Amino acid sequence: MTQKRSHHISVFGSRATSVVSVALVLILIGLVALMTGAARAATDDLRRDLGFTVKMEHGASTSQLNNVKRYLAAAPFAETFVYAGADDILAQEAEIIGEDIMLLVDENPYGAEFDVRLRPAYACSDSISGIVERISTLQGVEDVLTDTGVIDSVNHNLTRLMWIMLAVAAALLVISFVLINNTVSLSVYSRRFIIHTMRLVGATAGFIRRPFIKAGAMNGLVAACVACGVLAAVQAWVMNSDPALATVLDWRVSAMIYVALIILGMLICLLASAFATTRYLRSDIDDYYMN
Repeated sequence: MTQKRSHHISVFGSRATSVVSVALVLILIGLVALMTGAARAATDDLRRDLGFTVKMEHGASTSQLNNVKRYLAAAPFAETFVYAGADDILAQEAEIIGEDIMLLVDENPYGAEFDVRLRPAYACSDSISGIVERISTLQGVEDVLTDTGVIDSVNHNLTRLMWIMLAVAAALLVISFVLINNTVSLSVYSRRFIIHTMRLVGATAGFIRRPFIKAGAMNGLVAACVACGVLAAVQAWVMNSDPALATVLDWRVSAMIYVALIILGMLICLLASAFATTRYLRSDIDDYYMN
């Protein structure tokens, strides 16, 4: 006497498959988000290297120098600034030339300088133009040296890179919703006859839909936690392996990304479960066998 083999899809197996599939998709989204955050941090670091030089008049008074120092110290656009006195610049030029310049001239021909580094938000030609205009009105300032061509080129390339990263993230988000929706739909499909049985005994649509939505949200939570654990382990390994990447991978930013992944995983699975359950609630029993 031969035994019939069971070909039914186990509930545990379908849930496990759903969790693994959703976790893999969330890992991809998280990787793109972490790469975007790292690129943003690297962009800010690069913009902090942009700035200008304030050249003081030869023989500018101490009060004029102190006035410029106070202005730059209180200015919202200045990330940092370095003061170089006339004697310091003379020593630097003598080291470059390899000869004592004071043997050729009677007095130090150089004036003091301020090397200013900008905050990322002000590192654009429009902002710099207004800043230069204001600094030029300060007493004792001879000239303000900028290189707006380089700044515009850097900003253009960085902006284009950020838009590309955002486009990839948006496309991946749409693809992930489709994949997760299909995965969750398969999980609900394995229990479609339970839905039909509950309908036969008079259960309302909301009552039938509720446990599936809760299960979907729980699957999304578990999948998101798994994805965050994997991403955190990868991030820790990368930061320990490459100190340069550790400067652009901020744990505070990563924590916000992980929280967003948890919310996103739960929300997508919840919505997908609601859509899939509603689909079977509106179907006839004949459709259950054709799907």
